[in-house]
Amino acid sequence: MTSTKVAVWTSSLILMGLPAFATAFAEPAGPSEEQIALVTERRATFPVRTIVQSVDWYKPLEPVAGQPRPFPKAQSLSPAQAQQLDEFATKSDSFALLVARHGKLVYEYYASGFQANSRYDTASMHKAVVALMVGVAEKDGFIKSVDDRLDRYLPELSADPRGAITLRQMLEMNSGLKTPPISDSSASPYWQTYFGANLTWSVGQWPFERHKQDEFYYANANTQYLLWAIERASGQRYASYLSDRLWRPIGAGEARVWLDKEGGNVRGFCCLQASALDWMRVGELVRNGGKWRGTPIVSSNWVAQMLAPSKANANFGWNVWRGSPYNPKRTYGPGIPAIVEARAPFKRADTYYFDGSGGQRVYIIPSEKMVIVRIGTPKTDWDDSYLPNLLLTEKR
Repeated sequence: MTSTKVAVWTSSLILMGLPAFATAFAEPAGPSEEQIALVTERRATFPVRTIVQSVDWYKPLEPVAGQPRPFPKAQSLSPAQAQQLDEFATKSDSFALLVARHGKLVYEYYASGFQANSRYDTASMHKAVVALMVGVAEKDGFIKSVDDRLDRYLPELSADPRGAITLRQMLEMNSGLKTPPISDSSASPYWQTYFGANLTWSVGQWPFERHKQDEFYYANANTQYLLWAIERASGQRYASYLSDRLWRPIGAGEARVWLDKEGGNVRGFCCLQASALDWMRVGELVRNGGKWRGTPIVSSNWVAQMLAPSKANANFGWNVWRGSPYNPKRTYGPGIPAIVEARAPFKRADTYYFDGSGGQRVYIIPSEKMVIVRIGTPKTDWDDSYLPNLLLTEKR
C-alpha cells in the first residue's frame, strides 16, 4: 500500500493514551528505531479498503466488558419503507442498518457475513462516547467542571501552554490544537499517533496555536487529552470505567478499544469496536437525555449541552454533529480538505449524529423518537441528510 493512500485515509480518520498509571508527558526523546519500524509495518499493512470490518488488524486491544440484554422489537415501518431501506443498504454497501422508534427496533439489516453481534471499527464515532464519559465523570464527582483547565487533571502540563486549555474547548474543538503535517517519515508525530506505540510522546507533539482558540478545528488530540483526563480523575483505566458506568448499564455486549501497546494508552479519538446494536443503545441513551430505561447514566443537562451549538461552529456540539442550521458542505476546519455534503436540508431540525469516517453514523432525532445506525463500506460521496430524510415525511 502506498504512503499516499494511507495518508489520505488517516486524514479522513482525523474527521473520523496516558492511562491513570502511565509515565509523564515530558519525554524529550522521539520514537526509537523499533517504534519507527513498527509504524512502517503498520502503514504497509493498513487495511484501507476493509478498515471497518477488519477488526483483527487492530492490535493490541483491551476488552470493554459488557452485560448483553435483549433490545425490544416492534413492527411500525410500512413494507414500502422497509423496501426503501433494503435498497439503500444494498446500494450503499452497508454491513448493518438499524432503525429504532420509541425505543424499539423496527428495522434490522445485516449484509451477508455479518450478524447482530458483529463488531466494527467505526473510527470517530468513539469521540461521542468519550464526551459522554466526561459527563459520567462529572456526575460521579471526579471532574468538577467542564470549564476546568486540563492541567487540573494532568498537572505535568502546568508548565505547558496547553495545560490552560479547558475541557469545554476540547469538547468543542476550539482549543487551538492542530493536526501535525503529514510526513512520509514514520518517525513523524502524525504517523506515530495513528500507528505508534507511544501516544504520550506523539500527541504531545501536536501543534498548539493559542491565538486560534476561537476557531473550530477538528483535531484528534482534543479527544485524546479528554480521555486521559477521565482516567486521571477517576483513577481507573478507561475501558474499566466505561464498562462499569455506561457499557454494562445499557445492556451492551463486549466491546474493545485499541491500545498503542500492551497495557498502554487507549486511542480515544477512534477505534471503539462495537456492534451496530450497541451503537443503537448509545444513540438511545442520548435520545433519552442520558437515561437508560429510566435510569440516569449521565445528567440530562450534560446531554443537552452535548447537542447544543458550540461557540465556534453551530453545526457541532460536544463531539456530536448537528443537522441545523443547514450546511450543504460541512468541513472540519481550515486547511482540512475533507468535505461532507448534505444535499438537502434535514427534514427535522433536531437531527444530531455521531460521525465516523466515510459514512459510519448514528442519527438521533428526538422529535421523532428515532435513532438510525448505519455501518458499512466507507463512502467518499456520503450524503449526510439522505438516510434520515428517507424515513421522514416532509420538513416541518
